[in-house]
Amino acid sequence: MTSTGATIYRFGEFQLNPLARELSRNGESIELAASAFDCLVYLVEHRERPVGKDELISAVWGRVDVSDNLLAQTIVRLRRALGEAGNEQRCIKTVARVGYRWALETQVLQQPESSEATPAIAETTHDDTNTTRRQPKVVPIRRSLFVALLCTLVLALMYAGWQMLGGRAAKTNFQFNRSAAVVLPVEVVAPDDWKWLHLGMMDMIATRLRDAKVPTESSQEVLTLLKDTDDTSGAKLSSFALVIHSRAELSGDRWHVDLDAKSKDGRTWKAEASSGDVLAATRTASDLLLAQLGYNAGSSSESLPGSSVQQYLERIDAARLAGQPQTARELIEKAPPDVRNNHEIAYFRASLECDEGRSDACQQQLQALLKQLPENKEAVLRGEILTVLGSIYMNNRQWAQSQSALDQAISILQKEKNFGALATAYLTRGYLNQLLWKLEDATADLGHARVNYSLAGELVGVTKSDFDMGVLALRRSQPDAAVTLLQHAYDQFVSMGMRSMLLSTLDALAYAQQMLLKFQDELATTDRFWPLDEKGKDFGFIGDDMRHELTSVRAAALADNGRTVEAKALFEHLLNDIDAEKESGLRAQVNKSLARLALDSGDNERAAMLASDALKPVLEEDDQRDYAEVWLVRIAGLQRGGKVDQARQEIAAMLAWESHLPVKNEWTHIYVVRAQAAQAWIDGNHDKAIEQLKLAMNLADKLGVPEVIVSVGKAYALALLDTGHVDQAVAISGRLSAWSTTDWRAAWVEARVYQALGQTDSWQKSRSTAQQLTGDRPLPAASSTFEF
Repeated sequence: MTSTGATIYRFGEFQLNPLARELSRNGESIELAASAFDCLVYLVEHRERPVGKDELISAVWGRVDVSDNLLAQTIVRLRRALGEAGNEQRCIKTVARVGYRWALETQVLQQPESSEATPAIAETTHDDTNTTRRQPKVVPIRRSLFVALLCTLVLALMYAGWQMLGGRAAKTNFQFNRSAAVVLPVEVVAPDDWKWLHLGMMDMIATRLRDAKVPTESSQEVLTLLKDTDDTSGAKLSSFALVIHSRAELSGDRWHVDLDAKSKDGRTWKAEASSGDVLAATRTASDLLLAQLGYNAGSSSESLPGSSVQQYLERIDAARLAGQPQTARELIEKAPPDVRNNHEIAYFRASLECDEGRSDACQQQLQALLKQLPENKEAVLRGEILTVLGSIYMNNRQWAQSQSALDQAISILQKEKNFGALATAYLTRGYLNQLLWKLEDATADLGHARVNYSLAGELVGVTKSDFDMGVLALRRSQPDAAVTLLQHAYDQFVSMGMRSMLLSTLDALAYAQQMLLKFQDELATTDRFWPLDEKGKDFGFIGDDMRHELTSVRAAALADNGRTVEAKALFEHLLNDIDAEKESGLRAQVNKSLARLALDSGDNERAAMLASDALKPVLEEDDQRDYAEVWLVRIAGLQRGGKVDQARQEIAAMLAWESHLPVKNEWTHIYVVRAQAAQAWIDGNHDKAIEQLKLAMNLADKLGVPEVIVSVGKAYALALLDTGHVDQAVAISGRLSAWSTTDWRAAWVEARVYQALGQTDSWQKSRSTAQQLTGDRPLPAASSTFEF
């Protein structure tokens, strides 16, 4: 197999080789300070998005107590080294209130790796502490984006353990080059009561590698990858730097442990050890392999009191990895008292409650355990407990308690330099900040999570962070950035064979394309998985919740492309198929989509009724923008159906609702302003209605999301035509012209403007275009009916 080797970047006259730490211009080397070089590499490698200041500081200096002034001076030096004069920002652009972004067109090159290593065999014994880590299970996301992310987070934390990680080795023979090692389940040749070693020993080897600062994927992620690829041999994990096969055989009273490692360029290493204690033999073989790779075996700072505790931990963890919580619980209950009272065992016991959905019992046990921990000892365990508690508080909407617990966890884990656990804590706080609409803080937290996953060598975690950044970009009304991030994450998941993440990524990608009014791209994205009965097998197991979510995604794409009959049929079938209680969020979203289709087809009474069914608390908790949008649909249905008194009541209720929101956002406010325009129009104050729509248009332009611009622009332009302001309507039509060949609303505004100008041929031509784009959706009557 051919190695991808070292990545080299070329931009203009410059060439950057991160592995060789060389920057050259037309072949001549350019000297840079180490921090400036690292800063340049990080910006280039993340050129698809702006990089926050905190994220950049953490990545370059490895800590957070570096001043913004030092970062700014480093950027200035970099710009000078790259030939920038004054404030032109040709190479590195400053992004206000965020950080910096690489701006030059960059070409990516590859060159072969050339590192060597020599096998060796030896035998020793010593003790160590087992530590583990679990990654999130993925659930469907789209418009119920952040409730689903929260559920994902809770599941992730139920698997969370602890791993002792410090700084990287100063010099190694084997270069991982931003990739990682994977340890496969162990082949066990022994009586059945030792079968737990299949996964327990696997996790122990992975932990041993991480202790030595070797970037190593978590055991939970490896098991997910093996399941995703339908491959137990690990042959399909060739994109990783190193794949380790293990074998443990009991012969008489002695264990023989063999480790075989193979790099992606075909090099191999072997290590073996024997001992009467299987755990001792495993540690010895692991340390021998590390020595061959050029790494020094690490040691855990918080050792367990005895080997019996460690063996119980290994067996309990193996049961959890295998999805057997009852077996794990029985092991704990049958353990000697000194083992049961161990703090790590107590953490596992509480986690089992969380695994099985008993969050109250989990919370009580974790709070009690936290009080038992000695001050200034077992700090990593304390940080992990606080992270899980922060998640539980968040799920219970106890925002202040969640914030406090997560702040404490991050503070503790920063001092301990436990990168994997710290990444999970940042990720958790990032979700909390998203739910609270603190989007800048959420962006910073996800940036920190990504950096720490990278430092921990958890490349799956890095890619999942990119996915989460894409989802957050949707929350921040940045669909262009979301498409870039999500497509990159999708490609990475494909390269790793991680099928379990692909559907969620396609789901979010289709939503971003919908925001951008790229409806053909949206439909093409759903074509990758539709029809599910035919193509679903390419994505592994699909649960009912994901199947229902993807059906909704497909129906929305069909509607956006004018195939509303098919869309309605899918949506209505979905309403009959989903569990109204368990999937109440999805049910609200489906009713919202059907209400919109009913309003567009002129069925005002049905639109108002369906919108009322969608106006549920679960929709507001999911995304206040969706809640405001469907509320506006209900008001429109009532107003157009002549029920103006009811419309007035709904408008007043909507204004009161927004006034009590703890955090405001511009997208939601645009819907409220449009409702105020409807109120003014109903009251006969057309000039005030026009002013409100003008304000909504200005806000939409500031937001910059095509879907919002066209939606507001259509209402504003038609209101201007209705009140005789043709010149102003012409200007708005010009603003929407970028989408007049892809979106029926923009084409319809263009047609109505030509009609008002008396341009018959142009009116007919544009009307024909609008009709083609609407598909089987009827065009509105060319009358003076007010729309908002």
